Amino acid sequence: MSVAPASAPVDPGRQRVRERGSWFATRVGRGAVLAPMAGFSDAPFRRLARHFGAAWAVSEMVSAHGLARAIQDERGLQISAPYEGEPLVVVQLFAADPDLAARAVVRLERAYQPDAFDLNLGCPVKKVINRGCGSELLRDPEHAAAVLGAMVRAASVPVSAKLRLGVDADVSVEVAQALVGAGASALAVHGRTAAQRYQGRADWGAIARVAAAVDVPVLGSGDVKDAAGYRQARAAGVGVMIARAAVGRPWLFADVLGGEPPAAGEIVTVMWRHARDHAAWYRGERPLRSLRGHLAAYAGELSVACGRPSWSDALRAALVRVDSLADLRDAVRSLSGVDPERVHARLGDEWQRLAEAGDTRAREATG
Repeated sequence: MSVAPASAPVDPGRQRVRERGSWFATRVGRGAVLAPMAGFSDAPFRRLARHFGAAWAVSEMVSAHGLARAIQDERGLQISAPYEGEPLVVVQLFAADPDLAARAVVRLERAYQPDAFDLNLGCPVKKVINRGCGSELLRDPEHAAAVLGAMVRAASVPVSAKLRLGVDADVSVEVAQALVGAGASALAVHGRTAAQRYQGRADWGAIARVAAAVDVPVLGSGDVKDAAGYRQARAAGVGVMIARAAVGRPWLFADVLGGEPPAAGEIVTVMWRHARDHAAWYRGERPLRSLRGHLAAYAGELSVACGRPSWSDALRAALVRVDSLADLRDAVRSLSGVDPERVHARLGDEWQRLAEAGDTRAREATG
């Protein structure tokens, strides 16, 4: 009679993946995560998200090709640069070449000592997929695994991946298993295909199937806009990553943990603080030009909070033309009657209270 061994031998590679995955596993329940968004998830916005209780925040995607070949050194490094004292730094790359991906990881780890890296397999933008990057990697799970595996071998920190369900059909389980086999320590899954872009409803059933098929932490992304959506996702056993819903609403990370939405004066305070941080980060003659997308979203939130939704279009039209803090102050003051400088001075302590409340709820969420 044969006797089964007491325990199967542990594969050293899988053991390292599990150990690295603990970085994500210990944090995935501490609130929602700010997703990487090109043009939005920069250092000033990551700082806001963290202030309001985001479990962690992922940088905008950086071109591994440009960074490794020193084509876009300054831009690539600025995109991924952490703000002073930034905790839990996670840098996202987009790449198609394993060697260039590995070289970019080495460069960024030496420059910023991030806590983790992330590989983009979700971006559907033409200039990205035409280079074989982003969602184009979903067409070839074996190649996607090779790119991620090169990053894993080059990094001394965990590597995760963010993917969509597929290009035009759901192949997420196959891709996810290939990525985990190559060493991915966590996965974030946007519940839409690349062909859908942002249309239709996110498929959280597909996200759950991915989570059941792999042994690393999985986060879901798509359509979570409030505390009820967050609780539903967490009840399904997956973490939550929030993208577009947080633009103009960085306090959403506090809301999903039971916070109250801010009043009009508090929204002005948050928007002004965001603008000040943005201007200080980018400097230049027109420092707020790259903030206009955020400002347009703030306009809608502020109009509703003021009880004047009819202001929204006029306020948005004004805010998407601002270049400086003075422009922003004048636009808000003339259209809403609120002076952001005075409100910020009066509610300076309130800003800190909002930030501390978000951080407290994040801690309480995990006991």
